[in-house]
Amino acid sequence: MADKTLSERLQPSLLDRLTDVAPREKKESRDARVIDMTRLREIIQRDLSWLLNTNNLESSFDAEQFPHVARSVLNYGMREVSGEFSTADRAEMIRRSIERAIRQHEPRIIDGTVEVTISPDEASSNMTVALNIRADMWAQPLPLELFLRSTVDVTTGEVSVERSL
Repeated sequence: MADKTLSERLQPSLLDRLTDVAPREKKESRDARVIDMTRLREIIQRDLSWLLNTNNLESSFDAEQFPHVARSVLNYGMREVSGEFSTADRAEMIRRSIERAIRQHEPRIIDGTVEVTISPDEASSNMTVALNIRADMWAQPLPLELFLRSTVDVTTGEVSVERSL
């Protein structure tokens, strides 16, 4: 197998480096220490899924009184979405919450590139909101585009994040 070029090698996130997937092995292989662009997309998709399935504390404190808390890891995740029917106003609130969560808590996404749009999906019901997420991921030598499709179940609060074609 040919060596990967510098532009194809990326270092995994700290969490991925600390996770021991082969505890019986004394040394990590070189391939385990670097990732390629495809693996980077998978990792960011996984991490965004974790982010969007975490409820933040937004309803528990006054964000205007405590602006630093609103932007800190104490407020990691997105606003609670479960327990209500989907309406156009509710869908817009969910869209803004997702966009804000990604902007604040995903440093591998380039500032100002996150676009979350409501998807007019026929399969959506009044219990789900379908969204499209587009952003540029940091990578060398050029940023990578990320396209994801997200479905929010407003009855359970569960958010699914899938790669979009």
